[in-house]
Amino acid sequence: MFRVYTGAMAEATAPKGPNPGLAVAALGVVFGDIGTSPLYTIKTCFTTAHVEPTLENVLGILSVLLWALAFVVCVKYIGNLMLVNHEGEGGILALLALASPPKSFGMPLRVGWLTIVVIAGAAMLFGDGIITPAISVISAVEGIGVATKAAQPFIVPISVAILIALFLIQSRGTQRVGKIFGPVMVVWFLAIGASGLVAIFKAPQILFALNPLHAIRFVTHHGIFGFLVFGAIVLAMTGVEALYADMSHFGRPPIVAAWYALVFPTLLLSYLGQGAILLVDRHAFDSPFFALAPGPFLIPMVILATLATVIASQALISGAFTLTEQAINLNLWPRLSVIHTSTNQRGQVYVPAVNVALGIACVVLVVTFRSSDNLAAAYGLAVSATMLATSIAFYDVVANVLKWNRFYVIPLVTSFVLLDGTFFLSGLPKIPEGAWVPLLISAAFVVTAITWLEGRRCIAKTLLDLQMPLEQYVHESKPAKAKARGTMIFMTGDQHGVPFMGGSHEWIRERADEGRVILLTLVRAASPYVSDEQRVAIQRVSDRLTLVTANFGYMERPNIAPILESCSEAGLVLDGADTSFFYANPKLVRDEHDPMPGWMRGYFDLLLRNAHPLPEDLGIRQDWQVQIGVVVPL
Repeated sequence: MFRVYTGAMAEATAPKGPNPGLAVAALGVVFGDIGTSPLYTIKTCFTTAHVEPTLENVLGILSVLLWALAFVVCVKYIGNLMLVNHEGEGGILALLALASPPKSFGMPLRVGWLTIVVIAGAAMLFGDGIITPAISVISAVEGIGVATKAAQPFIVPISVAILIALFLIQSRGTQRVGKIFGPVMVVWFLAIGASGLVAIFKAPQILFALNPLHAIRFVTHHGIFGFLVFGAIVLAMTGVEALYADMSHFGRPPIVAAWYALVFPTLLLSYLGQGAILLVDRHAFDSPFFALAPGPFLIPMVILATLATVIASQALISGAFTLTEQAINLNLWPRLSVIHTSTNQRGQVYVPAVNVALGIACVVLVVTFRSSDNLAAAYGLAVSATMLATSIAFYDVVANVLKWNRFYVIPLVTSFVLLDGTFFLSGLPKIPEGAWVPLLISAAFVVTAITWLEGRRCIAKTLLDLQMPLEQYVHESKPAKAKARGTMIFMTGDQHGVPFMGGSHEWIRERADEGRVILLTLVRAASPYVSDEQRVAIQRVSDRLTLVTANFGYMERPNIAPILESCSEAGLVLDGADTSFFYANPKLVRDEHDPMPGWMRGYFDLLLRNAHPLPEDLGIRQDWQVQIGVVVPL
């Protein structure tokens, strides 16, 4: 039903270069997750590898972590993936839209192997991402317990209160939240960089971790644990998928500028500093991060860490909103209310239903797992699956759609897949420790998305079969009478044909021969608002048939009233007593030749009955609505 302007209009709204204000705002939205990973990653790496913090082991683990981080973010995501976008939007679903464009208007994507891989990857990002706010917040609040054991009973309640407050402010919009959070994250990155640098001066030999030979030596000399450590190393880069999905919120240049100017250098200093403090103080192993801020600096660092982890959750939340909107546009999810929150960035959206679901899930996780150590055991597996799925989709896009040189693409993507596959396989032992939770959530998303997509394809195919080509309709139409009896308005995303004019709906054709037919298509513009003069475009195909294209900016809620008003001003009166809006009311039946599994057909029927009807969203009067029963075999 909705189409989107592409090309020049989309490019006109994109940022032209690095914008300092957007770069600071991006710090508060895009880099929160990856920027607070130092809170828990180093300790988890050592406990996963089952090694003591000796000089050799510290250098080895740090070398693996730092080189993996540099390769994944700098080479894979910023260096290559973020060069590919779909109308300014990034993320795994944007790759699917590029790789599998629908072959005809109104026809959803085909359920092929790539579609399933991408859906599974996006679902994994949701599943594991639900843990992000929970582990980020509780790991920071646990710093209070480092300062005083008396605070231990209050860690969970404080974490829950912080999460509730975070989800309550989401309706203010990504950019407004980013403006609030961005300056705090500047202080956070400067603080972790400075504290790490001070610790490095205490043990400068830690700088040898920059030599990749230490990484190779650790991986090859520690047997199975040299492999399993990658399941913990991935915690240092869990925010990269949200980083890619959030590209539509700010554009690529501000994200790249913020990463290289501030985020990457300070992360390196923090991880190296934690390694240095482990070499000079064995007691620091209980909390290597907070050991960097001793004495009077501890409480201020705990407060700053708490603020930063609240902000870290924003990367996942805004990424989830973006993925939801993309899923709805690709017919992978039933229609939900999507609210655009920015007049200059089309990708900034707020989805109330997703916000509520994420908030409840995060609170339940904190109350259930009760510590960052327990959550870390369940964290990372699903997001590594998303990274692997993204690499596969990226190859299909750049090799088959964008036609990049295969001599460059094949070795590049092979390296991506090898590392992503290592992250995923090394995380499999986490399943009995709690990783089954995000996997279960992901499975529910996959089943829902594939069921909805396959069902919508069957409906679209049925409606396409009932459509009469425009030229044929014009040729076969009877001459108009002196006065048309009634106005029939068909809402369609495809103006190449007239709906319901084929098949068994002969009475519609007979009525159309006595009245006038309007094909109404709604279009989402790349600008935030559309003026009244640009609201509708009218094309009179014949004295009986008229095409109306109604334009709405992405900040506007589509409504029938301004369409009718603009048409009237143009001399096309559509709001008379004899006006009727026709739309399909699908009746699902079993396909005798290629039946959908019974449970899937029943689930789709449930989703369809609970989906919000488009005529109600548009505010069309009840007495104008005409439902056409359409038998859909599936």
